[in-house]
Amino acid sequence: MTTRDAAPIMHPHADALPDAATLIALLNEDLSDSRSLHELSLHLLVEHQPAALYSRIVEAARQLLRADFASLQMLSGPEHGLRRLDLIAHCGFSLAAAEHWRVVYIDSTTSCGAAWARGERVIVADAETCPDFAGTADLDIYRETGIRAMQTTPLRARDGKIIGMLSTHWRTVHVPAERQLLLFDILAKQAADLIARTHDEALLREREARLQQSDRMKDHFLATLAHELRNPLAPIRNGLQILRSKPGESDGERVLGMLDRQLGHLVRLVDDLMEVARINSGTIPLRRRRVELDAILQSALDLSRPTVDLGRHTLTLHDAAGPLPLHGDDVRLAQVFANLLNNAAKYTPPGGRIDVHVERVHDHAVVSVTDTGIGFSQDDTSLLFTLFGRLQPERQTDGLGVGLALAKKLVELHGGTITATSEGKQRGSCFVVSLPLASGEPGDDHAAGNDNNGAEADADAPAGPSSCIATLDNQSVLVVDDNRDAADSLGELLGLLGCECAVFYDANSALEALARVTPAVAFVDLDMPGMDGCEFARRVRASADFRTLHLIALTGWTQADDALRTARAGFDQHLVKPIGVDRLTAALETAKVA
Repeated sequence: MTTRDAAPIMHPHADALPDAATLIALLNEDLSDSRSLHELSLHLLVEHQPAALYSRIVEAARQLLRADFASLQMLSGPEHGLRRLDLIAHCGFSLAAAEHWRVVYIDSTTSCGAAWARGERVIVADAETCPDFAGTADLDIYRETGIRAMQTTPLRARDGKIIGMLSTHWRTVHVPAERQLLLFDILAKQAADLIARTHDEALLREREARLQQSDRMKDHFLATLAHELRNPLAPIRNGLQILRSKPGESDGERVLGMLDRQLGHLVRLVDDLMEVARINSGTIPLRRRRVELDAILQSALDLSRPTVDLGRHTLTLHDAAGPLPLHGDDVRLAQVFANLLNNAAKYTPPGGRIDVHVERVHDHAVVSVTDTGIGFSQDDTSLLFTLFGRLQPERQTDGLGVGLALAKKLVELHGGTITATSEGKQRGSCFVVSLPLASGEPGDDHAAGNDNNGAEADADAPAGPSSCIATLDNQSVLVVDDNRDAADSLGELLGLLGCECAVFYDANSALEALARVTPAVAFVDLDMPGMDGCEFARRVRASADFRTLHLIALTGWTQADDALRTARAGFDQHLVKPIGVDRLTAALETAKVA
């Protein structure tokens, strides 16, 4: 193999001046080649389809060097790993040749491999006499294709990096003329620029298509959220109007029960939104301990039983032969399987069948949830585990479409996998969860991630105060919240629990009244105008007179960082709105013991 510098090509009449006829012929040839390059350049400039552009570049290279074959290869692969040249266009190659050179590495016995390794043009005047080709499979392909001579020129981006190779081949022994190579270099530079431009345009179109998809998902999510919020809000408003128009009548308990259920639905929607935030930020907390899979599945069955019963489905659990211990968060894992069971129930026509099979496969526990529901096509598989993804958006099901995405994240955090298969639409589906089994030695309970200091959203269903009244020995309590309805209602509820409660609507007034009121416990909202809840807590802790005051942050902020922020400000507890009476009572009991 030779390079242009190592083997310069001399004109056969270089020692003597050409005669007039020869000079005219040379000038006409140069003019023809220049005109041809100009026309080819115009064609390349107006071509925007990548495949067509690559084909035009190859044909332009073949014409310009009057070759019999030509090829274009692009560099791909990892930046610091095993890179390769991919054949993206050619003319004249046989099928066998195209397949053989479909991928070429830097150490291959080809002109493009050598040009890549040397970083400069390589010219092989005669493949039969080239020592590097002797006895190689590449030489056999050259012979079969009818290639005798070749040249390969690196394509370089504007920063000088090699991005590909442009090669031409001849059937006979041949060395291209120097002036042809000069014109070819112009074509190669223009080709490299156009390829880079086409690549950038394709990336831009791809980014725009992601953004459009993101916008569609956002719009769908907002529409779904609005729909889901209206569902419980409508009966809540109706129930309140009923209570106002018929005070004291016997149907009050029924209306209160309905309000309680719908409030629970609103709480679950808010919880879903918080799960979305945790998925996106990667801050889903786990509290790991040694747990048994059968206990987790029983919890999941209890959670999903109302949905299964509503659909009149037959649900069968096929247990494994022996115990399957896991090291994980039993609440979160129960949430995974409850999501799968709820999905199976929602997307299976009434009277369907749901089967749960549990088995041990080597060192993993494998749980499959199979249903006779609507199924899905192969094209729909990619949507299953995406946030807000729904295969049939028009199907009226509650929730925001985050269950499967959350399930996948939780399973992966436990070192497992989750997959889904279906034989097609209306032919059911099967979701399979594989989780690593715990080692033989039972470990101590410990948390993976932050325990949030009680920042998890209330899992308790809202309950009426009559079921949870506690005697709190006239405990003195302060409520500070700029939302008057929230402050007054909490104060009234605390009064029902036996507390003596003082309510303030701003932190400054509450701080000024502390010496007069002398509370044992203070519930403080974080987001207040002027002095916020954290500043209130810091000022309380800075005063020796109020250091024993038990401070409880009552807020809608639920991330681990939020709980850490309130703890640093001086709060003793961090409770998330809305809070059930059981949790409220527990917080007050904790304050008494502290």
